[in-house]
Amino acid sequence: MSGWRTILVTKPCRLSMKDLQLVYEPKDAERITVALEDITVIVLENNQATMTTALLSMCAEKNIALFSCDSYHMPNGSFIPFHQHSRLSQIAHIQVEMKLPLKKQIWQKIITQKIINQSLALKYFKIDNIQLELLIDKVKSGDSENLEALAARRYWSLLFDDFTRDQKKLDPRNVALNYGYAIVRGAVARSLVSYGLLPTFGVFHHSELNAYNLADDMIEPLRPMVDMVVKRLEREDELDANMGNGIKSALINVLVMQMRLDGEDVTVLHLCDVMAQSFVNAMKFNDVSRLKLPSIT
Repeated sequence: MSGWRTILVTKPCRLSMKDLQLVYEPKDAERITVALEDITVIVLENNQATMTTALLSMCAEKNIALFSCDSYHMPNGSFIPFHQHSRLSQIAHIQVEMKLPLKKQIWQKIITQKIINQSLALKYFKIDNIQLELLIDKVKSGDSENLEALAARRYWSLLFDDFTRDQKKLDPRNVALNYGYAIVRGAVARSLVSYGLLPTFGVFHHSELNAYNLADDMIEPLRPMVDMVVKRLEREDELDANMGNGIKSALINVLVMQMRLDGEDVTVLHLCDVMAQSFVNAMKFNDVSRLKLPSIT
């Protein structure tokens, strides 16, 4: 049985493991147990939550995505299993030596799929998406004309009214987007590492101050899934800058939402693994067609 539960820890508590069960012991409430095999994600939001090393180790073994949060309750770290892939050194060398033409082809494919998914997100909400559809076939190798930025300007103006995408603005929509992206970014990074990749070395993002350049590349086609949740929350008048637990739970649950790949519906969390594995294959065979990227259903 594959995991399906997301655990948001908001109260002071002790987290431990017994008989392959997560044991949640809050200070002022009854103990709760959950089978580890049922869990996909744990988000530690309260800074007075403690966790045993046995549970931490089992999260790595069970491939459970584990996130920490800062004093503003925003995800600021993810726990990544160490050396799960038996050929880590070989894959790392292939990644570091990847040639520029392949990097440019991969980035072209990533941005094309991102724009497709942005267009499908607009279509889902019955918003005219023709402005984005016109860009899909125009993305060149390496996105040399920066159509990603043009698509983004059109996309945000259509998806939200009176909105500017700015990570530092306290617009509830920006706050929610930041939270959702951080969760998905952590899941992408975890999958990259589990397949022997080094998240530091991206195909487009290349900041020396960013340990997750490749994760920031690979997340792009997945971002519209977060956007759709935020749009739905806005329409239902459930957004606020204080980010209540209901909003956070909805954004964490993006990881168990489904997208379409190879004719099948697959969860975002599993897609992170599929994308990482296919990225390795694209590198090994110098063939961008081996890179698998999902679309919105």
